[in-house]
Amino acid sequence: MKSNYLILIVIFLISTVTLSAVFDNYEPSARARAMGGAYAAVSDDAGGVFYNPAGIALGKNNVQIGFSNLYDMEFSQLKTAAGIYTLPQKLGTIGIGVQNLDVTFEDTNLMSEGTYTFAHSFDLLNDIHSRIMLGYTANLYHLKMLDFGSEDAFGFGIGGMAILHQRTRIGFFATNLNSPDMGKEDNEKLPKRMDVGISYQPYEGVVTSVDLKQDFSKATEIHGGVEVQLIPALSLRFGVHNNPGEYSAGLGFNLKYIQLDYTYKMHDVLSDTHQFSVGYQF
Repeated sequence: MKSNYLILIVIFLISTVTLSAVFDNYEPSARARAMGGAYAAVSDDAGGVFYNPAGIALGKNNVQIGFSNLYDMEFSQLKTAAGIYTLPQKLGTIGIGVQNLDVTFEDTNLMSEGTYTFAHSFDLLNDIHSRIMLGYTANLYHLKMLDFGSEDAFGFGIGGMAILHQRTRIGFFATNLNSPDMGKEDNEKLPKRMDVGISYQPYEGVVTSVDLKQDFSKATEIHGGVEVQLIPALSLRFGVHNNPGEYSAGLGFNLKYIQLDYTYKMHDVLSDTHQFSVGYQF
């Protein structure tokens, strides 16, 4: 009986608090999280399908999987997978991604959010001085709650990236442009977001980036990050994020075809988050 009451309490909290941020930005990439989420003008690996599809054209064929207990809560598990592949005959680069957030209690799955992404990027311009890329995403959102059934929605996004003189990148990504909603009776609009960023590479192996992110139901967020490649096999990353204040640091290990990433993120209010990912380049 006590367990049943606890389950009902948790469900109530989920339905009254979490649903206001359903399909929130959970930072699915460990590398991007380490850089404070300032990734719209970086986005050059498989994780880019979540941050700016235009940038995946810069990446080599690779796949990656990741895991995190958000805010160090064992019942809140974020699992991700992504991959990109360059098509022949200048048809661009395609990518797929999966994000799954499970909320469990005593081996019972109370809520599950799944986002399934298809991405495509192609060149609009590519010469010795500059490059302009355009990308788009199609997302299937699946929400399942214990005793409340499940719902689906489709969302579309578009992104762009420009590279100027090899060192400066400017990127943008807008999501849920079609204003998808979820729910048969009390429809909940999924959040529209706009992310505009700039990154600069002052030296070989050093990347700095700044993003402005606008969820149109919240205040504008400022994200900043830096990545420093100490040696070919080791990179250090740092990031900051306001509203709320968050600070992050991470390591990247490049072991020939295998990439290992770890991120530690500190929060002003909530517990800290640890995130891991492993990737393979082919």
